Amino acid sequence: MADAVPIQGVRPPGSVTGPAGTGTRRTPVTGGEDFASLVRQQLEKVNAMQSEADHEVRKLLTGESQNLTEVFTAARKAEVAFSLLMEIRNKLVDAYQEIKNLRV
Repeated sequence: MADAVPIQGVRPPGSVTGPAGTGTRRTPVTGGEDFASLVRQQLEKVNAMQSEADHEVRKLLTGESQNLTEVFTAARKAEVAFSLLMEIRNKLVDAYQEIKNLRV
């Protein structure tokens, strides 16, 4: 059986220290985007892909375009992006439910 790895104390954000035993403090990485804005950006990208697929289908139906490959490619990209988005959403909901059910 493998030996258990000791877990050191969990530090709150902003209390990041340097390598063990050095006693130095590192400043936390800041300037990154928050989670909500990242999710919003991804939603906008998926929405743009859906709009592009709809536009390509309209062009094909009205006779503006004869390129069936572009239409299928745009539709498939939008489908895969939406499926991935839904899987991420489901994982986030599951994680939220699990956290909510934790006893403190």
